[in-house]
Amino acid sequence: MTREDHPVPRGLTVLAAIRPGEQGPLRDVLRAIGNDIKGKSVSAEGGRPHIDFARSRTIHFARFAILRDPQRGPEATRLLFSSNYDGTLESHLAELIDITSDMDAIWGRCEDYQGVTAFPAFIRARAHEAEAFYMAFRHETVETIRHACALRGDVWDRTAEGSSGDKAGARLAARLRRAIERLVRAAPVLADLVRVVRRHGFATAVWAPNKIIASLNRYPAFRFANLLTGNRMPSRKSIYSSVVLDNCAPPQPYVDGDEIPTAFATAPTFREDVIVQNQLTLVTVVDPQQVHRVKAVMAAIDSYAKRLAPPGSLIGISTIHFVRWLLVDDDRRLVMLSDYDGSWENYIDEFAEMILSGLDAIWETSFGYPPDGARDLPAFKRFLRSHQVPAEVFFSAYPDQTILNVADNLRLARAMDTANEPLTTLLPTL
Repeated sequence: MTREDHPVPRGLTVLAAIRPGEQGPLRDVLRAIGNDIKGKSVSAEGGRPHIDFARSRTIHFARFAILRDPQRGPEATRLLFSSNYDGTLESHLAELIDITSDMDAIWGRCEDYQGVTAFPAFIRARAHEAEAFYMAFRHETVETIRHACALRGDVWDRTAEGSSGDKAGARLAARLRRAIERLVRAAPVLADLVRVVRRHGFATAVWAPNKIIASLNRYPAFRFANLLTGNRMPSRKSIYSSVVLDNCAPPQPYVDGDEIPTAFATAPTFREDVIVQNQLTLVTVVDPQQVHRVKAVMAAIDSYAKRLAPPGSLIGISTIHFVRWLLVDDDRRLVMLSDYDGSWENYIDEFAEMILSGLDAIWETSFGYPPDGARDLPAFKRFLRSHQVPAEVFFSAYPDQTILNVADNLRLARAMDTANEPLTTLLPTL
């Protein structure tokens, strides 16, 4: 089975130019679709365009947003579509066509759209590959997560059936198998490092991971590496915050070269915290002199996420379902797309607490980043809010499940498969 055929989660990010004059009508269509997802109106009422995400069996998360398109002019805009899905791209696009009542009402407002039959080619031509991609559960599909969640829900309806015998051997074999799988998964790390050295040079390949781990001394391996190399966070430039005092004014570019990705980031209707899970879309402008550095940082994050990160945790952060970073517009802009648990404030606070140096490594290459980076938390949050984009549509296949819930559910389902024991017998051990 090839990588393309293996049914594990993948990410799709599409940027399509919106035709002049169509931004307003498109936003109206998307907001109606978003309200349908949130249960605010009757779906497809009066023939209104609708995407029946509830029918999907492969989409974990999806979003639509409208961004400015500075490459085409100050008034130009583009449509962002992002999804995390199982299976092949061909099957994903076929499912999108199937669950969308009126493709032309959405994509027909984009330049060069030629109808439903040409939709796959249209998407492929505008899709962007991620520089770094983390997923909490790399080998779990929508169906396996939903099944595990449903299984957990059944536990209170089951009665104890007694022990089915000594299953210690089966459990030990399962743990050994998972340990071997982790070793196999981690093996290509050295090959990743060689690839970064070839692309960006030895100095940059060393700088990137050192920059990321400077604040991660809670991990013995990183603490030893930092001690050995003298790697540490730089001294703060000021004891005072650089955050602007007027937080009610619309965001403005901080410095020459900076951009505000949307005129709607601070609209009264924009909500950061919608449900148990939320989305974050960020667009920043990368200093052309720093592109090689941000690419090396992305390569280090991607390698760790794919090879070393345990299920459900990214450097101790257990609230991220999916997150990916992309360089677009000939490496001019950095896009971050995240699906996470909890409130925006808690999410950013956890990032700043757990991976402070990693935040600086990612965004200090962008125009407008605070002089003291994420240590100046008020200024850092202001920087993020100025560069984030509201989603007109946000969908989750399991909206009431946090990462911790999903992890518990999957452990329970796996234990049942391994030990073949009753739920009430297994639950206290998980």
